[in-house]
Formats: sequence, C-alpha cells, structure tokens
Amino acid sequence: MKINFIFILLLLVVSCKKNKTTWNTDWDVPLVHDSLTLSQLVDDSMIVSNLGVYEFSFNRELFQLKLSDFVQIPDTSVDHIYNFPINLNVNPGFSFVNDIQEHVIDLDDVELKKIKVNAGGVLLKVYNPIETKTFFTVELPGVTKNGVTLSKTFSAGAGTISNPTVTQTYVDLSGYDIDLRGANSLNFNRIQSKLVVQSDPEGPAVTVTTSTSFKFNFTMQNISLSYARGYFGQFSETKTEEFNLEALNKIESGLIDIDAADLELKVENGLKVNARFKLTSLENTNAQLNGVNLSHPIVNQWQSITSASGSSSSTLNPTVNIYEFNGSNSNLEAILENHGATNELGYSIQLNPWGNTSGGWDEIYDEHPFTVSLKGTLPMKFGCDNLILKDTFAIDIVQDKEKTHVESGMFVLNAINAFPMNANVQLVLLDQNKLSLGAINGSQLVESSIYGTVVNGIQQIKSKVLFEIPSNLVDELNNTKFITVRVTLNTPDASGNAIQYDIPIDGFFKFT
Repeated sequence: MKINFIFILLLLVVSCKKNKTTWNTDWDVPLVHDSLTLSQLVDDSMIVSNLGVYEFSFNRELFQLKLSDFVQIPDTSVDHIYNFPINLNVNPGFSFVNDIQEHVIDLDDVELKKIKVNAGGVLLKVYNPIETKTFFTVELPGVTKNGVTLSKTFSAGAGTISNPTVTQTYVDLSGYDIDLRGANSLNFNRIQSKLVVQSDPEGPAVTVTTSTSFKFNFTMQNISLSYARGYFGQFSETKTEEFNLEALNKIESGLIDIDAADLELKVENGLKVNARFKLTSLENTNAQLNGVNLSHPIVNQWQSITSASGSSSSTLNPTVNIYEFNGSNSNLEAILENHGATNELGYSIQLNPWGNTSGGWDEIYDEHPFTVSLKGTLPMKFGCDNLILKDTFAIDIVQDKEKTHVESGMFVLNAINAFPMNANVQLVLLDQNKLSLGAINGSQLVESSIYGTVVNGIQQIKSKVLFEIPSNLVDELNNTKFITVRVTLNTPDASGNAIQYDIPIDGFFKFT
C-alpha cells in the first residue's frame, strides 16, 4: 500500500563565512502521493457490483480432458504388398491383381472401432515393377465420406523389379469416417486396404513371375480427430492446483469476520465414459504460514460420475455434478478468514475405473471435454479486528552534518478515507538490508468513513495524522532506505466491538 506523506523538516544550514552564521527553517517536502482502491488489491475482473456494493467473484477452469488427450493417431506408414503366386503371361488390358489386406494400428491400450477425422490426410503410393504402363486402383474399405469409400485410380509408367516406377497422390481426410473393426466387424484398431492392378490396354503383353511384387503404400499424416468410439483404457490423474492472491501477503496479523461465502466445484463430464472424482484437499495458507484445510463430507471420498448421453455431438448432454461449500456445510468461512494468499486444491480423476464395462462403446466428441472448474462468490461485507496490513516502499533522505541536515521533523499523513473502517498507522524505518531502525506511531487514527459525510455520492472523512520523529531516530534518517507502513484496521461499533460493513463501490484511501 503506497501512501502520501509530507515531511516537515527543521533544517540547520551551515555557511562557510568569516563569521559562522546558522539559521533554522521549516520546509514541507512531499515524499509520496498515491491512493488505494480495492481493485489494486485483486484482479479487476474478480470484482463485481451487486446492489451498490462490492462482491468478489471468480470462475476458473482447473482441468480439461479432450479426445486428443486420449487418442493420438501416429503418422503411420503401411505397406500393402502382393507377391504374384505364379508365372503368368499378361495380355493388354488384363486385371491380374485384386487383393484385400488388413493392418493393425498400434494405439497402446486404446481400442478404437470408429473415428471421424477432423484434419490431416493420407499419402498414397504405388510401385510398378513390370515393363509396361499399369493402372492401379487403390481403395481403403471402411474409409468413407458421405457414404462413399475412398478410392483412387492412377497410372504408373513402365518399371522393373529392381527399379519400379513410383506414382503418388495425397488425399485430404477431413470429414472422413474410418471403420476400424476390420473385415469381420468384430475387431478394433484394424484398417483395410485393397489393390487392383490392370495392364495397359494399349501396351504389349508382359510376363509376371513369382519374383514380381506389386506394392501399395499409404501413410497417414497429421491426423486429428473430432470423434472416436471404442474403449479408451483406464485413465488416472492426480493434480494440485495453486491460485494466489498476492495482496493478502500484506496482512501481518489480526482477524477478519466474513459475512457469507459460497464456493462451487463443478465436474462436467462431456465424455460418454464412466468416471469418478475425488477432492483430496483445499488448503489456505497465510503469510504467517498458518494453514486451514477444508472440512466437508466429500473430501477424500470418491464421487461417481456417470457418462454423458446423446447420439451425436449436437444432441450430447453432459453429466454435471456440482459440489457446494458454504458456512453451513463446511468450514469455508474459517478458510477465508485465515486471509491466506496461497490456496491449493487437490483432486483425483479416474476414467473407466471399473474397466471396459461398455463393451467398447464408449464415445468421445472432441468439442465436449471433461472439465473441472471452481466458482466462488464473496460479498464484500466483513468486519476487521486488529487486522494488520503492511507494505514497504523505498525512500532516500540525504543529509550532511557539516552542511544542511535535519535537526528534527515529522511525517504528516493527510488522508481521505472512503472505507468503513478506521486505521491506526505506524511507520517503521528500515536500513538497506530492511532491518528495523525504529518505529514511529501516528498521533491519531485515520477515521472510518461511517463518521464522515457524503461527497460526490460516496461517504468519506478527512484525517490528519502526525508522525513526530524521535530524537534517537533523527540520526538514522541517513541510513533509512525503506519505510514500512503498518496499518491496523478495525470496524468498531459504538461499543468498540467489531461489526461487519459493506465495502461500497469506488471506496478508497486517498492521500493528498
């Protein structure tokens, strides 16, 4: 917290003349100008207006699982090789190869039956080992778009067994469906390829032998998915999320009395996969390293999360589980009243914790993830009981004992307070190592705005606080490189007891 002081100095000036002359003067030297609003303590986006007073609100996504976190289709290269079984004289225009093969895609413990490609493609290559132009028709059964199977026909010039002619083409697979159940529709991670070879109708007759191999290669490149069906294995993740409010590190000690607070932990399952969730901890730690842990019935207890429902991405209904924490069902208010800047939330997630219970019919749409989010609201209505804030800023006072120097003086704090709390201010002088040289107490309180008047629509009050520098600290001014401001806040009622007040919109401490 930066503030504005006027340093009133009584100076002793020494002049080098034949007859030494000295005189005293009073100087007013402004040192620091600033003001403090609530938005300077926390992110502006976290502060909202509610019926004319402040409310602290946040909504943060902690964790997300998407399809790409489960399935990564590698850049897979597959060879379809057909070895001719007999020696044969091939006439012009004769189809002499018609072969289907099945290939396994290595996806570790993920067992996919169907996928939809969002982006990426396949590079198709054919190798012609015979001495005439040849027509190749390559097909990927089960790879379809709008019901049409992927099939390409192209020609390759004459080649030899030792030096076959290579022809290639690239196909964009965006929007294609790929059936990975194989030829019998009972397997998974299987992709089929079909090769048909025809000799040139206008070319010569050629002889193929058992040494002749016809090769077709396809390479899937940069494949990303928008949908997948199958079994995605057993997934487990344990995480600890930390979120900090650095301004609260300025609280040295004291008590805050919170009026009411709500915290909402939301687990939204957009996957058609069973899961379970466990909140392991929620801890708040303050600047004095005092920690308070959340106490609530769900802590360290597994919560079952059923799968989403719906037959398509547009009709999918996520399962939403909301766990609420407030002053009546937990010790949330005690956590907040610990005024800690450091907050840690720990949780565990398991997908398919009971194995493949769906028979391989789990489904994931990439646009519907599994998410964990935290939402909280805290009305800015609270009481302070000797709540001590402190902040430190640099200062540089240079004086020369043989010339102009400080003989005595004081700091003057001129304050306008628009917050409903009073403040007892103390200054602590620090050396370059931030070790204390001594403390100076204010002459009076900065009064609470509740005893002030309305100016420009907001209630406020002016105070003038003097900080007379003790004689033992005057000589330490040259060594003073920092000043710590310790502000003790209270919200007393008429009897002096702490009472809760709303923090008004545009409330401020201003120092002029």
